[in-house]
Amino acid sequence: MSLNSFFQFFVPKEKKFYPLYQKQAAYIDKAATLLRQMLLETNLEQLEALRKDIKDCETKGDDVLREFYSQLFNTVLTPFDRDDVHELAEMMDTFLDHIDDSANIVLTRRFLAVDEDLNTMAENIMFAAENLNNIISDLPVMYDKQKEIARLCHGIKTLENENDVLYGRYISKLFQQDYSLTEIIKRKDMVQVLENTTNSVKYISDKIRSIISKL
Repeated sequence: MSLNSFFQFFVPKEKKFYPLYQKQAAYIDKAATLLRQMLLETNLEQLEALRKDIKDCETKGDDVLREFYSQLFNTVLTPFDRDDVHELAEMMDTFLDHIDDSANIVLTRRFLAVDEDLNTMAENIMFAAENLNNIISDLPVMYDKQKEIARLCHGIKTLENENDVLYGRYISKLFQQDYSLTEIIKRKDMVQVLENTTNSVKYISDKIRSIISKL
């Protein structure tokens, strides 16, 4: 798909697509912030309330994706254009799904003290979601904001690299501690789902960077 074809979705006649991306980004940003709060929370009632709020974001994100498909299928486009344009929406929905998966693991695999490395990984996911929200806000003026978008994409990549290091270090240390098998499984599940979530936002960043490179 050419760059001009991509941008045609943000000109006035196809203006309806932009608010859907914006809604997705807003739900992602909110869910990532709530996930960060879950890692810090120790009260079970509050944890369950936060998890419910994240699920609400994920459900609303699914509604946005369905609306996106409805709008897309009612717009006269070639099949190739249709596939390329919806990819960004799909990738954003996957990121939100991973945040929801993380929230479920945090709630069901609770242990007494969440390690600093896990807290940092959740914080990095939150920062990456903030960057993504800002990127989506700049999409309609990408020609003018390409340097800023590239900077934000690089920021996401940096956060992903940091979480890769934290993940590797955590796994390495995990089997050196005097944990029970149950405790090892809980901690492994948690660090793995946070790693998967970070990877999913990196893929979005890579996609947007590929578009920027054509400007």
